[in-house]
Order: sequence, then structure tokens, then C-alpha cells
Amino acid sequence: MSASHRATVATAVAALVLSAAPVTGAAADPGDALDELTAVPSVVHVPRTTDSYPFNAADHARVPVDLEGHGYVEEEFFLSGYANVYTKADGSLGVQRSEVPYTNRILVRRPAQEQRASGTVIVDIYNASNGYDIEDMWRRLYSTILENNHTYVGVTSKPINVDALYTFDPARYDDLTWQDEECERTPVDLEAPGGVWQVVPCTESGLAWDIFTQTGNALRDPVAGSQLLGGAEVRTMLLVGQSQSGMYLNTYVNHFHEAVTAANGHHVFDGYLTAAANWVERPISDAEFQNPALVDDGLGLAFLEGPQEPVDVDVPWLSVDTEGDALLFPKVALLPRELDGDARVWQVPGTSHTYSMSPVVPDNAELLRAGRPARVFPSVYTPYPGEPAMWAATQALVDAHQRDTALPDSRWFERDADGNLARDEAGNALGGVRYGLLESGVAEFLGAAAPGDMNGVANPVSLTEFGQRWNNRSQFLAEQRALDNRLRQQGYLTRDGHDLMAERAEVVLDRIGVR
Repeated sequence: MSASHRATVATAVAALVLSAAPVTGAAADPGDALDELTAVPSVVHVPRTTDSYPFNAADHARVPVDLEGHGYVEEEFFLSGYANVYTKADGSLGVQRSEVPYTNRILVRRPAQEQRASGTVIVDIYNASNGYDIEDMWRRLYSTILENNHTYVGVTSKPINVDALYTFDPARYDDLTWQDEECERTPVDLEAPGGVWQVVPCTESGLAWDIFTQTGNALRDPVAGSQLLGGAEVRTMLLVGQSQSGMYLNTYVNHFHEAVTAANGHHVFDGYLTAAANWVERPISDAEFQNPALVDDGLGLAFLEGPQEPVDVDVPWLSVDTEGDALLFPKVALLPRELDGDARVWQVPGTSHTYSMSPVVPDNAELLRAGRPARVFPSVYTPYPGEPAMWAATQALVDAHQRDTALPDSRWFERDADGNLARDEAGNALGGVRYGLLESGVAEFLGAAAPGDMNGVANPVSLTEFGQRWNNRSQFLAEQRALDNRLRQQGYLTRDGHDLMAERAEVVLDRIGVR
């Protein structure tokens, strides 16, 4: 970078610099901050052997995914570099420490043949809510990724997840480090205060922000990117995250996007998708967990409300909220704020915070090997999916970047005078993106059975009630199809999402007993 360009960019990053004594690494100054925003980490391929394979390997999922059969390969890489530790101690973002070394891992799933790659790269911030790398957006998007030949990149996002990797395969993952102090690595005790939310001693979770940026830099770099993507070029790169990772994403966009863009002279990420995180952020560093403004959701997760005046982002940004979030984040969810610029909010009634029945989550044997509890699957299954909204949002972001099309308008839940969700006669939440299965009133779809519940429930009408409204199965399906066709034309539904909703309608009708 030339001296003149560094001077031009200095204004954009000046707010990131504080004169604070470093705990480790070099003293913070504007040059250091700029270096970390533009750095390309070193890349090492970690091969798979008969005795060693990546955590989250697709063929070790609850229902194994045949990536080779889809023309895909799965590869793991270690990225090493230096990151800043940021602070908001005085209300503004600054650099507290710089040049903190790290080695992190990413998992890449891409078309095996370079020419088949769509050029869309989806970078998923792995969720840490259970203390290991949860591939929330892979489980939401994997079918549309494989269908459209997109590339998926999962990024380890927190020291407690690194601990799970150590436990899973100490030899394979020994080089990983988010160490912020010179001390011996100690295993995480999940029984300690905070459980999976605890701050891991001698580490710093605030390294995540530069790790995300530098992962994007590596994917765009001609040399590193060619290694990571098998020679394919990036056309559109999206940063995505669900739940806790969506909080990471909100924090990154609000506080780092502008400075990262200015420092690099181009967008590192061409769009953002926040899923099931509403308008909340996570602490910028481990020290910020002492911030008196932190909100406790009652589940052990501390977070901050987003800014009253959201940043005006110069790339498309979509936030997809589920009905389940209204109960999971009661103090800050569903705030009727229109975001500035190209940002949009889709709130989707009937949908749950997560999809616990996903077939592509790690097999429980993998979790136990990583020292984490086995997943408990819900006994009640709701046929109303949130995936179609996620698929449509992803396509809308790609189209907005590649074709300069406008994102579909924001759609908010309706609320009563007390701030609760307003509901129709069938018991379904009013407003938002209402797909035909819900809009028809054939069932009451609830995003959560109770506060804190992650999974939705469905209460279909009786066979008698069905007969009072529809003559037969075909009439209902035609009505549902017409409703969904309008949403598809408006950009809230893709062809695959339309098909999935039709399949789920058949499930509901079978449950009612409609012939």
C-alpha cells in the first residue's frame, strides 16, 4: 500500500486507535490497526488421512452427506496471522492491543471442478452456543449451496470452540491458538461458572473481528485464494451468521465494515446475512463482559443492544428474524426500526429459532469425542420451515450484488399495544413474510412452544374444520400455491423454497387426515 493511500485511509481508521498499554503484542498505533485490516494470513492445508479428519466432516454428519456425489470436495486449512484486540471502553471503538498472533481453522466445501463454481462464496461464522463449531448456516443453506454450485467456508469463531477441536483430535489441532497470554493451555471445564459461555483463560475471543476480515482477505488474494478455492475466482462473497454468530455479524457490520472497506480500497464482503439474531451485538472483547450495558437473556448469553442509529452500509444487508426470536430475546427483539441504506429486515412468523432436526448436524459420537454433550432432538416436529426465507435472502443478496437489483422490502411483525405479537384467528402471528401454508390458516404455527424453546410447534385444524373451508386436498394446494407464487414474484421465495413449502403442506394435510 502506498504512503499516499495510507494517509487517505488514516481518517477511516483513526477511530480505531487508543493509546492503551498493551497486555501482549505491540503498542497500538494507526499503522498497526491498518496492517491488521489489510493483512493476508498464511495458509496451510491440513490433509485428511485414514486416522485424522476434520471436525464437522460432512460424511460424519447425523445423516452423512455425499459431497463427492454432488461434485464437491471438502478441505480444511489453518490460517495464521496477527490480530488486534479492540475496545469500546469510552463509547467509541479503538485498538487496545495489536499484533496478537493467532492460528485458526476454516473448513471449505467447494465444487471439485473450478469451472463449475458459481463464484458465490458463503463465509459462515461458526456458532459457539454449545461450545463447539455449530454449522448453523450450513444446516440452513446446504441444499441451495449444492444446487447452485456455491462455495461454503466455515470459520471457527471462539476459543471455547478451539478447545473442542483440541479434545476431538489433539494431534490434528495442536497448532490452533487464540492465546492472548503466555501460559499453558488448560482444558475447558464445562461445569465451571458460565458453562459454554465462559471466557477461556489465557485466550481472547475479541481476535474474531480481524480473523473474519483476514479470512476474507485470504479468499480474495490471488495466491491464497487460489489455494483455498481450487483456482476459482470470487464473484460475490457473503458473510453470514445465525443466533450468537448473527450477533457477531451485527457487531462486525456496525463497527468494522466501513474501516475495513476504506483500508483495503474495496469491499472484502459484498453482502451480509444475519439470521435469527435480531438487532443485538456481542461484546467487542472479553474485557467488555464487564460492561454494565450488557443484557442477560436468562439463558447465560450476555449481549448488547444494537445502535439506535444503524450504520448506513454500502453493500446489501439482510436480517431474517424468526418468530422464535421474539421469545428468545424478549428485551430487544422485534424493535420496529427500519435500517438505513440497503439493509432490510424480514420477520417470518411460524418459524423457530433453529432447526434441531437437521440431518447434517454432527453425529452425536463426534460431539462426545469433542468433549461436548450429545444433541437432544425434539420430540415434536413442526413442518413449517424457516429455510425458504434463508434461501431467498441468500439469492436476493447475490442478485443485489451481481445484478444491482433492489432487495425485497422489509416486512415486520405486527404487535399489539403491549408490544406482543398480534395474531390472526388461527393463532398465527400477523405481519412479516407470510408463506401460503401459514397464511391459509390450515394450522397454528408457533415459533416456540415456550420462552427459551428453540423449536416450533404446529397445531393443525381438525378434519371437520378443514371440510368447512376447503372442498378437497387439491383446492387447498391450489390456494397455497397461488399465495406462494406471489411471494416468489416479490423475491421472498425461490423455486426450491416454493417446492419445499408444497412438500410441507402435504405433511400437514396427512396429519389432518385429508385424502
